[in-house]
Amino acid sequence: MIIKRRWLGRLLTITIMLVSFMGTLSNVYAQESVQSLGWNVEADKDAFYPGEPVLLTLNIMNKGTREEKVDFGMDGIGAFSMKIRDSNDIIIAEGGKIQKFGMTRLGTLLVPSGETRQKSIVLNRWCSTLQRPGRYHIICDIEYRLRSEVQKQPNTIVVKAGPLHRVQLELDIQIIKTDNAKFKEIIESLVASKVRPETQSKGEWLAEKDIKTEMLALTESELAVPYQLKLLKNEPLNWFGPDAVNSLVRSGTLEAAGGLVQIIEDPSIYKENMTPIFIEGVYRLCETGKTEIINATKEFVVKYKRPVMSTPID
Repeated sequence: MIIKRRWLGRLLTITIMLVSFMGTLSNVYAQESVQSLGWNVEADKDAFYPGEPVLLTLNIMNKGTREEKVDFGMDGIGAFSMKIRDSNDIIIAEGGKIQKFGMTRLGTLLVPSGETRQKSIVLNRWCSTLQRPGRYHIICDIEYRLRSEVQKQPNTIVVKAGPLHRVQLELDIQIIKTDNAKFKEIIESLVASKVRPETQSKGEWLAEKDIKTEMLALTESELAVPYQLKLLKNEPLNWFGPDAVNSLVRSGTLEAAGGLVQIIEDPSIYKENMTPIFIEGVYRLCETGKTEIINATKEFVVKYKRPVMSTPID
């Protein structure tokens, strides 16, 4: 009996040591995975007009010996938060994490060993660029996970997410005085072509079309209103539909209110579950207090009851 107890004690000690070793090994691998990734961020240009969409590109370099799959959370945007500081180092705009439940975008990026991959995001989704001309400092905070660190529970299909890693990236941009003619040209360039150029693969064309549509939807300017309304009329169920509605509300224009009313009342436009978002947009435009909008939507607010939104759309 004593011998059995000794063997059991030794077996227990060996098991504890093995578990401890595997935990240490896992931590070493996790640390190597994080250290193998190099990060930087850049804007597509240096100067922007107030309200212009600012396209940020993350460059992720994998200096390790194995590929990494970087997880950016829900639909690829849940990992980010942003701040804008002015020349006096005062925070003038700030946006936290965003969850767009029910959407279908992929939230991961595969980065092969020895290669660099890019991810594009639009600053305006988190922070408004409707700022006075001047120099601004952008701070991008990212919380991500690595798929290589996901742990599967023994003899089950249950998996445990790996640890949360953090990285902070910074850059400067310039806001300049608006030139309406040139700004309109920029907006028109974001209207994605429906025909794929022969020089582009289908994947490249779809990716470019996707980011242009997002930038158009997030443009904060009266100049973008007719293009955003056209986007909603042609593609009312687009992933960026709620973003376009938010931008129309920020414009605070009669054109935006009238355009949303037309979309809602046009039976030929298949709107499905977007209708409450459109109706809420009209009510939010009425809340600007502008007489012309209130007068133009009197019959509408009697006909359509304000929807109860489970979550704010802005």
